[in-house]
Amino acid sequence: MTRSALDRLKDIIQASGSAYRYAAGLDPDRLMGAGVARDGALFQLMIIGEAATHLPTEVQALAPDIPWSQIRATRHKIAHGYWQIDFDVIADTITSDLRPLELAAMSLVEVISKADP
Repeated sequence: MTRSALDRLKDIIQASGSAYRYAAGLDPDRLMGAGVARDGALFQLMIIGEAATHLPTEVQALAPDIPWSQIRATRHKIAHGYWQIDFDVIADTITSDLRPLELAAMSLVEVISKADP
């Protein structure tokens, strides 16, 4: 079953909020040792990366300020280089990058919804 771009964007919105709730306020060392919060946040980041991977390029082009390739690379690193995860980067991503991504995805949902009622 394929998912629409709208579904993928909604996945990004939901996963961004979830990752933030799991790990916001945790410094990198606390995040690394936080067990369930760490695992939950990392899984949500993987969902974001997977959804971004399957967004059509024309949808990605509507938000050129979003670092789509970096989002995909983060998912790849978590999935395939899990033993090398830099929790300074992960904590910074959660603290600084998820809210702007969530807002951009919300805007894209609005644009796509208006274009395809």
